[in-house]
Amino acid sequence: MIRKFEGKKLLLLGSNVGTLDLIRYAKKHGAYTIVADNLSVEESIGKQFSDDNVLISTGDIETLKEYIRDHNVNGVFAGVSEFNLLNAMKLCDFFGFSFYCTKDQWDAIEDKESFRQLCLKFHVPCPHTYYTGTQLPEHLLASINYPVIIKPVDSCSSIGISICRDKESLISSIPEAVNNSKKGRFIIEEFFEGDEFSAHYTIANGQVSLSCVDNRIPVAIHDGDVTTIPIARIYPSSFIDEYIKQVDDKMKELCKSLHLDTGVLFIQGLYNKKSNRFSIFEAGLRCAGEAPYRLIEKINGISFMNNFVDYALLGRVDNFESRNDDPYLKGKICCIASFVSKGGRVGKILHFEETVKAIPSIIDSECRYHEGDLTPSGNTLRQIMLRFVLICDNREQLIKDIETINNSIEVLDDRGMAMCYTFDAKRYL
Repeated sequence: MIRKFEGKKLLLLGSNVGTLDLIRYAKKHGAYTIVADNLSVEESIGKQFSDDNVLISTGDIETLKEYIRDHNVNGVFAGVSEFNLLNAMKLCDFFGFSFYCTKDQWDAIEDKESFRQLCLKFHVPCPHTYYTGTQLPEHLLASINYPVIIKPVDSCSSIGISICRDKESLISSIPEAVNNSKKGRFIIEEFFEGDEFSAHYTIANGQVSLSCVDNRIPVAIHDGDVTTIPIARIYPSSFIDEYIKQVDDKMKELCKSLHLDTGVLFIQGLYNKKSNRFSIFEAGLRCAGEAPYRLIEKINGISFMNNFVDYALLGRVDNFESRNDDPYLKGKICCIASFVSKGGRVGKILHFEETVKAIPSIIDSECRYHEGDLTPSGNTLRQIMLRFVLICDNREQLIKDIETINNSIEVLDDRGMAMCYTFDAKRYL
């Protein structure tokens, strides 16, 4: 029996979240996989599992073009890295390979200013915007009701975002937002308070389906008005019914307006239970870093990441049933829990692998930093050190398994001190 990717070569850029799953799926169906990055095989998990590898930076477009020509590559893709996906898009455009979206479609969602206009057009609830541009006019300062959020229009991973409670802090935060924007543009918007969440929409053969909605459990590394980091995500969301009632149809219309055959779109937002209001503040035309397709595939039997490989090598999605997308996840309770670094150099990570093996509900895990690595001391997603993806039958099982993880694994800095925050499931659930 001939496998559907037989005789085709897939070049994957980088070794980030999602790369291994792409490799497994492509190889299962006959593709020859190649990973390119500037890391050694020992440092690059993707290179350890791919059929071949090459030492080329994922940002070295010209050298990658030469490699693609010389080795008869048929398609290019990446994991969830925004940088690598954009470079894969450039290469696909140059060679005429299939890629799930155009740069215009990407920018329509990833650019916060453009996405905000789409939300307004399709009546998706969003925060009030005070200003978008490069230099805040003096006369607008008097019209702002604090607190507000200021952020670059085109950044990701919570970089360059500040919460401002007065004019002075707003003015002082503008340079950071500008410096972290490729366009030098920033947005100032209403600070909407509520419970945080994200949702993923899958687009397959032009059909849009809601794949998941979560509760985002935040932790603040530093005191004061700082952006938070998700220490856990719980699926399905505690307010999924209300989300579907108020927002889902509008978001599906927004997705359809992009005229995509294939893709995934995630949104981030807040829900204020007291006022029963949602506010969607940004989105991405890609899988978010928590990669929830891992639990979706285990429960619902479909994966939007597989669709990307299909599209890259076949120019179409093969065998994806949108009707199987169930954001309620068949009654399971799922969690993506993290160990979040306070910053510093990693001294020891103890009992990680044996703990993962001992807990059946853990279907996947990540170790992003290793002994000797220097972790940042900021307020971004780069603080996440360890991640665990769990599928449980009920809340009691989830609480028990999270407690086992927290009590078994130790992460110490180079002074022997505990260096991570962990998720207290009992307190939340």
